[in-house]
Amino acid sequence: MSKSKEIRLLKDRLDYYTMEAEDDQFDAEEVIRLLKRLDELEPLPEPDMSAEESLEALWIKKRM
Repeated sequence: MSKSKEIRLLKDRLDYYTMEAEDDQFDAEEVIRLLKRLDELEPLPEPDMSAEESLEALWIKKRM
């Protein structure tokens, strides 16, 4: 299976759990596995600043 196809399938499965699955169908362990695999295939870039710096920037922006 190609990387792009696997990414699409993982995202489709995550969409199912977040948009369609009823409470009794939700499987938190499966969602964690899907997210970990997706992160291996398509890692997010490192943020430019820490969470604290981002929050400070947001508050400064809101005060203006």
